[in-house]
Amino acid sequence: MENLIKKSVMNLHAYKVNNDIYEIKLDANENPYDIFKNYKDVFIKEISKINLNRYPDSYCKSLRHKISEYTMINEDNIICGNGSDEIIQMILNAFIGKNDNIIIHVPTFPMYKIYADILEANTIEVSCDDEFKINIDEIIKKAIEYKAKVIFLCNPNNPTGNSIKREEILKVINETESIVVVDEAYYEFLGETVIDKIYDEERLIVLRTLSKAFALAGARIGYAAAQNNIIDALNKLRSPYNINTFSQIAAVTLLENIDAVKESIKKINEEKEYMESCLKDIPGIKVYKGCANFLLIRFKNFDKVIKLLLEYKISVKSYLKGELKNCIRVTVGSRYENDKFIDVVKRVINNE
Repeated sequence: MENLIKKSVMNLHAYKVNNDIYEIKLDANENPYDIFKNYKDVFIKEISKINLNRYPDSYCKSLRHKISEYTMINEDNIICGNGSDEIIQMILNAFIGKNDNIIIHVPTFPMYKIYADILEANTIEVSCDDEFKINIDEIIKKAIEYKAKVIFLCNPNNPTGNSIKREEILKVINETESIVVVDEAYYEFLGETVIDKIYDEERLIVLRTLSKAFALAGARIGYAAAQNNIIDALNKLRSPYNINTFSQIAAVTLLENIDAVKESIKKINEEKEYMESCLKDIPGIKVYKGCANFLLIRFKNFDKVIKLLLEYKISVKSYLKGELKNCIRVTVGSRYENDKFIDVVKRVINNE
């Protein structure tokens, strides 16, 4: 049986998801506030009108219309996916073949490389500096040297939280011949975007998601904005009916109640500042400055911190090797959740 599986798939290291049950879940950059619960009556009213024996709207017309209102981008320049992951896969399928090259900065979201590996493409990695600042000039240099077809820029970057300036992104576009994919999954926490530049830049694709700021991780809604020829190409690769009816309605519901989403973003950013202020003077740790809804922290007593977090049933994303060794990525949670996490850190430092 194994000889029938593609070698590129056999050699993959699958993306690991933590399925263990924890009291406090701070490992997946989810929104801690269930915004949707306040609109469940609206949701139920809307789903009562549909016939589940019929397929969902394949082109997500209502959803794209609401995204268009939110982004100020024409709905014909928008495509929706089952999470932005699906759109990443579409992009690579559209532009990348065996032995083609893509550029990523590292560390970053691992799915860019995983999907490229499946296609037997080459991933050229550009390292960040000690503070995880992204090396734009080296990205440009490598893209030209390797004739890269696609460049991924994650902004703000997951898992470091570093941001890339708008002018730096435009520099990458202007000085290379690659498709430049700017993954703005955490855009709402940064507030800076290049989505308006899709009309000027024919090689620009901007990715977004409703999993983070919109608190719809369970609905799996992502979208991309680009010029028409790119959207047309991606639609050829998109599975028909790729987003179920329930998810489309849930997304439209929150897009129609954007003020509640904005209030949630405000609370998360305030909680992040609170966490930073509580952690900044603790010896033996380094908190990296980031622009998303999580913090990256390096610990001298890494093993002790992880052990005590497990005892307290608090989940975080931990890193055991590479440039992120002895780091954890912790999602900004509610005040109760954040205080529990901070208490664990202080206990380890104070040897309690």
